[in-house]
Amino acid sequence: MAIAVKSSGVTSPFSARGIEVTDLENTGLNDFLSTSTTVYTFDLDNAANGAVTYFKLYDSASPTYGTTEPSLMIKVAASTRAVWSIAQGLKLTTGLSVMASTAAGPTSGSSPGSNFNCSMVVS
Repeated sequence: MAIAVKSSGVTSPFSARGIEVTDLENTGLNDFLSTSTTVYTFDLDNAANGAVTYFKLYDSASPTYGTTEPSLMIKVAASTRAVWSIAQGLKLTTGLSVMASTAAGPTSGSSPGSNFNCSMVVS
């Protein structure tokens, strides 16, 4: 799993940054920005997988994957890419943690068979 934080290059009243996480798995990625965050867009790429993948986001610095209920869960169909925008933003006060799983709900399930990539615009 790799993560890259990129400047959006957009002039705006908030400091938007692009975040890219490649090969997200069911082991999750904990509090990788180490600050409160507002998320404005999700670009979820499940094109490499022949099965449904669930993107799970937690307002937590260290959720217990497999038992902690996600704050947001997005079902991404097999072999597709889904782009979601939240006009007012999704405010996370405790931390930004994410995972990708083949199972819905809090269960950790299995990792996607191939790379599941996630890009976000945050401030």
